[in-house]
Amino acid sequence: MSVALPASAFDCLVYLIENRARPVGKDELISAVWGRADVSDNLLAQTVVRLRRSLGDAGNEQRCIKTVPRVGYRWMLETSVVVQATEPPSTQAQPTVAAPVIAENGGVPQRTKRVRPALLTALLFTVALAAMYWGSQFHSAKAAPSALQFDHRSAVVLPATVSGPDDWKWLQIGLMDLISNQLRTAKVPTESSQYVLNLLNQADKGSGSLASFALVISPRVTLVANTWHVHLDAKSREGQAWQVESSSADVLDAAHAASDLLLAQLGYSAGTEHRGGDTQQQYLLRIEAAQLAGHPDLAQSLLAQAPPDLRRTPEFAYVEADFHCNAGEFERCEQAFNDLLKQLPADKQVLRAKVLTSLWYSYYRKHQYAQGEAALSEAIHLLQGQKDVEALATAYLDRSHLEFFDAKLDMAAMDLGLARVKYTLAGDTVGQSKVDVSMAEIAMQRGQFAQALMLLQQAYEHFQRMGMRELLSMPLQGLTYSHKMLLQFPDELATTELYWPFEQKNMRFCDNYVRNALAILRAVALADNGRTSEASTVLEQLLGQLKPDDDPAQRASTQALLAQLALERGETQAALTWITKAMDGTALKQDDDKRNVAQAWLIQINILLRAGRADDVQRTVAAMKAWAAPLMEQDEWIALYVMRATAAQAWSEGKHQQALEQLKLAMAVADKLGVPELIVSVGQSYALALVSAGNVDQAVAISGRLSSWSELDWRAAWAEACVYRALGQMQAWEKYRSKAQALAGDRPELAQPALPGF
Repeated sequence: MSVALPASAFDCLVYLIENRARPVGKDELISAVWGRADVSDNLLAQTVVRLRRSLGDAGNEQRCIKTVPRVGYRWMLETSVVVQATEPPSTQAQPTVAAPVIAENGGVPQRTKRVRPALLTALLFTVALAAMYWGSQFHSAKAAPSALQFDHRSAVVLPATVSGPDDWKWLQIGLMDLISNQLRTAKVPTESSQYVLNLLNQADKGSGSLASFALVISPRVTLVANTWHVHLDAKSREGQAWQVESSSADVLDAAHAASDLLLAQLGYSAGTEHRGGDTQQQYLLRIEAAQLAGHPDLAQSLLAQAPPDLRRTPEFAYVEADFHCNAGEFERCEQAFNDLLKQLPADKQVLRAKVLTSLWYSYYRKHQYAQGEAALSEAIHLLQGQKDVEALATAYLDRSHLEFFDAKLDMAAMDLGLARVKYTLAGDTVGQSKVDVSMAEIAMQRGQFAQALMLLQQAYEHFQRMGMRELLSMPLQGLTYSHKMLLQFPDELATTELYWPFEQKNMRFCDNYVRNALAILRAVALADNGRTSEASTVLEQLLGQLKPDDDPAQRASTQALLAQLALERGETQAALTWITKAMDGTALKQDDDKRNVAQAWLIQINILLRAGRADDVQRTVAAMKAWAAPLMEQDEWIALYVMRATAAQAWSEGKHQQALEQLKLAMAVADKLGVPELIVSVGQSYALALVSAGNVDQAVAISGRLSSWSELDWRAAWAEACVYRALGQMQAWEKYRSKAQALAGDRPELAQPALPGF
């Protein structure tokens, strides 16, 4: 198909194709086509419009020739160069005469241009191909020319190298963040600046830490004679390289223009067009840069010294409130966000949504789950259809947290699925891993610990690879707990070695609550591996370090664990002392994890049973049932603990058959839940109770069901040993007693069958 073009349009097309690897500036294109500088931009624009129409672009389409804002134009179609074979030597070559080119304004340009034969052939081939291509668009919707593919990997922008005055050093992080945001706006999956900084701050950092990313962008900023030059070096994982540079008196203008140039080279459309001279945006970038770089004092100073005009903007109020949240000033943070909500104009929908999302933790701390879910639902509604996909993903994720604590697991799982899709679209792989951790929490709540382990392990590895040390505690807690529930005690202890001791493992970033939780898990892991004395030491040291304003429920949980360890060592009086402290008041009962509370009730009942205080057992079981009544229908774990407590009361009253019936029911629930920790803990109590009641045959059946864990857990080995003794199999009794003692570690010597614990 032939396409008729004016001479200047033809030359313009030739030059764009010849320089198709980069955008061509307007002045450069005017000089190349018309040979002089006094040609108007309007004539150039008309020429480009004519070219687009001739090549099939309709309306505002820019599939052939793309406008690169503040730069010029770039040829976008894939182009093949076809070189014709030379004519046979016998054929006499005719001289090529360049015909004069008549300018569209009627004048004769100062120079003529010869089109190289190879390029002319390529041009004709491309034009014909373009005509066929665009004709096919009326019949099928094919993709635009392929851009750089990321294949589930993301881009990273490194801190900028800045050559300029010291008061501009904030550009190191500020431009890094600006460029990252501009890439994400253009749908390029790009990791956040915080994640990249954490990755680079790892002790074992090196160039290899960046090798897994699809694209690595290194900005360089230089100030020369009041002009900023922003240079971007980009390199793909496959070794492709791009270099762009832009200059302006406004550094943000230069950075935006350079980003647009790079996006064009990568085959992506620029996002929103930047309006220069935005000193307020520049100042907010400085504040964000200070926080990202780990300088809260500088960020606070910038907030205090902000210009009056900026301080009156809602954007500044949001940044200031967020600063208080990051500093742990939750009351001040909440008040600032609530004040901002009252002042936001109607057209600030995205900002309003971000404020509502940021308030989720305040609702969690106050156990106002329904109100929090309503606020997050409003945020999600406001963000639907907006460009900020990452903000929408975060809103879904945070709403899932509140739904999880409100026992709405199905709704939480659905929101997590939506969050993961949005994080994927935003190119936020760390956000995806956050979703994996939350999915693992739901799996653990449902007793699916093998599935949780898989999700947590991949999240932990990704956080570690990204240098996200402040996020490592999330999967570490889940991994430790999951190993425990699967009776993988050596793995449980090994996981705690990843963070213990805190000082040596650089875990200082954790807040007090997280550090305390990790310390408790360390103690539990030590006890599960037979090191109960060390476990008690860790817990007692933790109690000594707790501050008055630390979580009272956490303190009570620590005291309950100390009571359990004392009971296992046969220290009944010490156990009574600890459990009395733990159950005094309402602190423990306010724990968000009601299973922990139910377990503490059962520990208290077993201690009272061991102490021979039957009346206290009866009163405590009644109190436990009253507390658990509204919870048992929705949580079978709590119902299981109540069954065991009921069995303990019946046993203390001499009603052994009634106790055995309760333990049989509990065993059925444990089998249904399929969690090894529950099966073994209930099974040991049931087997020992059956032996004590003389029902040896039934005890054999129960111990046989525990035998697959007798190499891992002292309780399973001890139940099996006691059954062999009841059967008179003394050799087997000694074998399994020795095995149980080895697994029990420093617990008192297991010399003879004991009364059952429940």
